[in-house]
Amino acid sequence: MPNLADTSHNSVDWLGEQSVHGHSLRIHWEGGEPMKLSTAITHFDTQLRADGKSERTRQAYLRDLRKLEAWLKRDAEVTRIAPDTLARFLANGNGEMRSALTVNRTKTALRVFFRFITEAGPLKENPARLIRSTPTDRRVPNYLSIDEARRLLDAITNSDSALAKRDHAMFSLLLGTGIRLGSLVALNVANVNLAEGTVTINAKGGREETVFLNARLCKLLARYIKVVSATDGTPLFRSRNGRRLGPRQVQLRLKHWVKAAGITKPLSVHCLRHSFASRLYSLSGDLRLVQRALGHRHITTTEIYVKVEDKALRKALANM
Repeated sequence: MPNLADTSHNSVDWLGEQSVHGHSLRIHWEGGEPMKLSTAITHFDTQLRADGKSERTRQAYLRDLRKLEAWLKRDAEVTRIAPDTLARFLANGNGEMRSALTVNRTKTALRVFFRFITEAGPLKENPARLIRSTPTDRRVPNYLSIDEARRLLDAITNSDSALAKRDHAMFSLLLGTGIRLGSLVALNVANVNLAEGTVTINAKGGREETVFLNARLCKLLARYIKVVSATDGTPLFRSRNGRRLGPRQVQLRLKHWVKAAGITKPLSVHCLRHSFASRLYSLSGDLRLVQRALGHRHITTTEIYVKVEDKALRKALANM
């Protein structure tokens, strides 16, 4: 049965602001036979697909659930899995040395899976209800300083490459809004509303979000769309042969321009999202604003950017 939900999202200036609308289709177990774990996992995977979860998230959840299945050494009935069963699995589930982050990922998979199974019907009580995440010190993410971001964009604008205009618009958009790589490559020209100064994106979890653009980004995108003669139905960022750019191609273009700018730190496209967030927090000092801009559901996910500021402060003091 459908269970539709709505939510809401933001942009920054160094080069912006956002609104979310998500859709979630719930499935329910109505069978009379006891549900086997393998069957439950299959239903869960179907639900993840219906919820628009990324392939990476799906595979991570399924990998951890298959480990539980293998550890049980049988296709157990889900009604026979108790809190003690899961506690013993987490204590010595696969006999491997595991980091706290890996253990927490497994705990998250178990909580999400058994919450789904409980809500779907086969379980009267959630066996994962007692599982708690292990406290960890989250690593400060790599990000570009203001100077490095400018150097990156200058390297692109100073190039006579045929792809420079596209890449300048693409990386300016990433730095100025903090959208994810998957959202970027899925954009069509029709998603850009220059009159309103917005871009509509497909965000994590299949949610639709409206990202606000500052005046500089609006002008940049207007020029780019005019130069490439793009129409509403075409991908916003295309390859030489006119096809939609893929995530790997964007990563390779970033690697090319980072080298051209003389930036030596290791960077992925996702680091541009961190760069946006750290810049926004530096300008506003408002963690809730950063949370809204990034579309984070929980403020704890956003708190890493306080550590970014702490790291910058330590470096500044060391250079005094």
